[in-house]
Formats: sequence, C-alpha cells, structure tokens
Amino acid sequence: MAVFNIDGKEFELKLTYKAVKHLNGLFDGGAYEIVGKALSADLDAFPKVIHAALIHTGKNFSIKEVEDAIESAIDDEVLAFDDISKILDEVVTQSFFFKATVTKMMERNPEMAKALKQIRD
Repeated sequence: MAVFNIDGKEFELKLTYKAVKHLNGLFDGGAYEIVGKALSADLDAFPKVIHAALIHTGKNFSIKEVEDAIESAIDDEVLAFDDISKILDEVVTQSFFFKATVTKMMERNPEMAKALKQIRD
C-alpha cells in the first residue's frame, strides 16, 4: 500500500473512479498517457497522481498542498527519484484499474518489461 505524508499525517494512496476520471481530464492522451507518465516517473505528473490518489480520503487537499509536501520531502531528502518511481508504479501501473492493460503492454514489449522489473526490484 503506497502512502504519502502531508502535514505529518500519512494517507493511503488509492485510485478510485473519481481519481481516474480526474487524471484522465488532466492529460490529452487519456488513460494511456497516465500509464506512460507513471512508467517514466514523470516529475510533472507525480503531484497530479498523488493529488488524485488522495481524493478518496475526503480531505480535499489542494494541488498546492500536495506540491508543497512533495517539495518539502525532496528538499529534506526524504523523497528521492527512486521513491517517486516506485510510488507511481504502485499507485498507477499496479492499480486494479490499469494493471491488466499494463500487463498486456509488458507482454508485447520485453524491453519495457525489463525496465519495469528494475524499478520494482
């Protein structure tokens, strides 16, 4: 279970229907672009994914609050690129909603599968 800290509190990250719909509206390429950005650990997409994955909490965090928490975590050397890669992998590519599609993509592209395996190890 991926988690994220905001103001010293830990929250579970989870993609619900509302979260996926929100993310889909943020990227021109829709769901496939979301997966691509997660696989590439896109730093611009990271706060958007975290923000969406917090919707289920009902806390109504703003994107600014999420970005501030990310900035603090990176500046305090608590959050590194490897962590971002793993969080995006767990929250997006391993989520129930995207997992089957990602698995098919990996079966068709062994090099991509190898790269994803390295992230997970």
